[in-house]
Amino acid sequence: MRKKILAGAMFLASLLFLSLAATPYSRTADAALITLRLTLVTVLSILVVRERWRSRHEPMGRAAPTRSDIGDNFLQRCRRWYRGE
Repeated sequence: MRKKILAGAMFLASLLFLSLAATPYSRTADAALITLRLTLVTVLSILVVRERWRSRHEPMGRAAPTRSDIGDNFLQRCRRWYRGE
């Protein structure tokens, strides 16, 4: 039930942002969305590079030692969400 409410809220928020294109605030909405997207891409890129840098000395197919921190947890959650796991 909670996921349905969250999905509905995200849908309504996206409709709100799309409707701002017909108002005088369209440039502000575009700037906000572009900033949000670039921030998300930057954060995820930093986390991916950091993880690859930490496991660069591990042979292929061998599991890396478990040194979990908040960045690893966030990246794993994003992967699971993207892959639908």
